[in-house]
Amino acid sequence: MALFKRGRLVVVTLSILWAIVIVWEEYLQFAYDGGKCDWPDHKFRPRLEGDETRPQHVLIVADPQILDHRSYPGRGAFLTWLSRIIVDLNLRKNWWVATAKKPDAVVFLGDMMDGGRFDMSDEEYEKYYQRFKSIFKLDANVPQYYIPGNHDTGLGFSQTFSPYTHLRYTTHFGPKNYVVQLANHTLTFIDAPGFVDEEYKRLGESKRYDNWKPLKDGTLEFMKKFKADRHTDPVILFTHVPLYRPDGRGCGPLRERGTIRPGVGNGYQNTLGKQSTQKLLELLEPSLVFSGDDHDYCEHIHRSSTTGSQPGGGPRDVREITVKALSMAMGIRRPGFQLLSLAPLSLRIPTSESLASTVHSHADIPCLLPDQLRTYLSVYIPLGMFSLIALAVSQFISLRPRTNLKHSVDLGRPEYDDGDDSTGGRGTFRLFPANRRPRRDGVDVEEGAPSPAVSISEKNGGATAGYYGGASKYFQKFFAAGRPSSHRRMRPRRRMVGFLLDVRDVAVWPLGLFILITWWFS
Repeated sequence: MALFKRGRLVVVTLSILWAIVIVWEEYLQFAYDGGKCDWPDHKFRPRLEGDETRPQHVLIVADPQILDHRSYPGRGAFLTWLSRIIVDLNLRKNWWVATAKKPDAVVFLGDMMDGGRFDMSDEEYEKYYQRFKSIFKLDANVPQYYIPGNHDTGLGFSQTFSPYTHLRYTTHFGPKNYVVQLANHTLTFIDAPGFVDEEYKRLGESKRYDNWKPLKDGTLEFMKKFKADRHTDPVILFTHVPLYRPDGRGCGPLRERGTIRPGVGNGYQNTLGKQSTQKLLELLEPSLVFSGDDHDYCEHIHRSSTTGSQPGGGPRDVREITVKALSMAMGIRRPGFQLLSLAPLSLRIPTSESLASTVHSHADIPCLLPDQLRTYLSVYIPLGMFSLIALAVSQFISLRPRTNLKHSVDLGRPEYDDGDDSTGGRGTFRLFPANRRPRRDGVDVEEGAPSPAVSISEKNGGATAGYYGGASKYFQKFFAAGRPSSHRRMRPRRRMVGFLLDVRDVAVWPLGLFILITWWFS
């Protein structure tokens, strides 16, 4: 009962409410959304009894693009620092959800660091890179594959780009064009920004592909060598820049807004050129393409006009998936990642001659993550405003009439305790109404009627009460002294202090839980 008498019910209720909201929004919501998608192994042939062969699982991550002090030049230093802290925490939680799928390999589709292309000292770049590695921790036994994005090595020319971007990239992330064999599939990784730069040079010299000499160690040279090797396994292509598509083509129901349109700007290009895309499809003959850069999800079917050398030949439909960015800072509400399952031969080749066709050799599925911006704007801010209003109402607004201290009651207690007592507690309802006074013998007396228990007089601007029948000396002294006018002027200040203390009491447990969850993800 002491809890309710002291007015702590609102504080305790809000503390519990905030704790539940924090645990859900910062932890359980991520686990729940992550549990709604799984590896699409059901599209393959079931494993035979005793067969230990299983599909290989590849986690595909696009545009983590961790921020630095250059990311938001229009913001002040404090807001930039706060943005980096919030986005880094979101990336850690998203990465936790993604790696909980226990992939066999991880592919990063470029733009690992937002400012990786800018001119900076070696020490600053190394610190930047180590921050990236601290966020994306992974078991050393799980291979990680990277391709360069325009924020990693640059695209086009700018005086702000470092002359060492390509060297720094290859030193820290590995080669820019390469091939990996996995589960009887050929995974092909290309340097799309480098391919765009080479396209600019070719067009600047007004040359066609048949009389253009590829740049040494460039993307076109790599693709021609790939063509000469005559790969027979299905080819899956990973590129940072999406392939060309006619303007206005839709991207499917998972797209948040708009579509991918060809365009170019300072340091970026929305898609590869039309001729570059056709050349790429001709040389690599991919059966599936994954791209990044756009940040939002997009599914598009390319019609290749060339005759393929792989089984089936003829013009082919090539499916391209542009993967959602993993970061909340990329202009989308719901970040995401892609799960890719690769079936070995035994899981896609018919086990009996009666089966005329093979099953799929690969399958993929997108996974969506919580809308962190909605959590801040639509949950935390409204709940914070409601909490402040509720605490202010409970502290400042009284629904009871204030009684004059000249009308004191038996044992020296006023009928209504307005919270300005020595304990600093809130006001509470009294048992007796303001116009009645209790007698010691239990008989109520109307206001103004004589009472044998209390005598009232005015002295020195305060209330002086005489007591009979052995009244407490403490209350005699309290009411004899009265409450000076200066004390009454202190009431708003004391209630403001009480309000601030209530805010502290409500916040302490939720903040503690938030810090604990943040530490756990770190």
